[in-house]
Amino acid sequence: MKIFRSQNISEDGYEEILPETRKGSWRGEIINKRKDGSEFPILLSTSVIKDDFDCELALVGVAMDITDMKRAREELLIAKEKAEKSDKLKSEFLAQMSHEIRTPINAIINFISLIKEDVADKVDKDSMDGFASIDSASKRIIRTMDLILNMSEIQTGTFERTPREFDLYNNIIKNLMGEFHEQAKLKGLDLNIRKQADQTNIFADEYSVSQIFINLIDNAIKYTKQGKVKICINRSEKKLLVEVRDTGIGISKEYLPHLFDPFSQEEQGYSRSFEGVGLGLALVKKYCEINKADIEIESEKNKGSVFRVIFTE
Repeated sequence: MKIFRSQNISEDGYEEILPETRKGSWRGEIINKRKDGSEFPILLSTSVIKDDFDCELALVGVAMDITDMKRAREELLIAKEKAEKSDKLKSEFLAQMSHEIRTPINAIINFISLIKEDVADKVDKDSMDGFASIDSASKRIIRTMDLILNMSEIQTGTFERTPREFDLYNNIIKNLMGEFHEQAKLKGLDLNIRKQADQTNIFADEYSVSQIFINLIDNAIKYTKQGKVKICINRSEKKLLVEVRDTGIGISKEYLPHLFDPFSQEEQGYSRSFEGVGLGLALVKKYCEINKADIEIESEKNKGSVFRVIFTE
């Protein structure tokens, strides 16, 4: 086998091959040259053959043209760079859109709140209900943008997990009970908590854990027409279990396997009974995986649901 040396490779690049081969073997990529003078990359593997007395009999080399392999590798790198650039542009676009939508919506919410306070004793119940509808619709838009942004961060790999030890009950659950109290009250639902664990510290990313329970509690209230939503916290050995229980519409056995699919809802189309884009539970599942938590579901149509999140020490 002949190797025609490329002028673009130094003598040192070739001179190491023979002594290394005589020591046992050599393997590497080099540039070969065809008889017409054109150059191409090869993968060269060499070895030495010895007799029973350890005397050198021959040197063997196997060369493989890797032109197509290197071209495919370069094309893959280019495609990867384009995909990363596209993901970055998408993330920047969504962040900008979020800002452009949030700013006027927050202004609407604040001014509506001020107007409501000024005219509260001068308008009838229907008008006050109108203020509540504007507030609810505005918050729905902001929540939708949050869901889309959060899912985009996970899909593009830009979500930054910051794990630390914190008290799940005091830092998250107790605060959420206050935030969702009014929402439950407006629907005539009983929202309460049963805490049977003295120690509720976990090591996890606080933001994503808060999003898990924001989505679970929000869904429980949304899909419950009457009855109650209950948060249960207890320990089992080295596990902290948090359950979100409701007496809502429940989930059919047929839909359960698709429960965590993005943009999926049991009822589809514009005539569906409940609002939403179908990202909440998909995010819950992703955030559980990020925090190495398990999630279990018990549900029966028209009898309610139990979502159980399990954190292991």
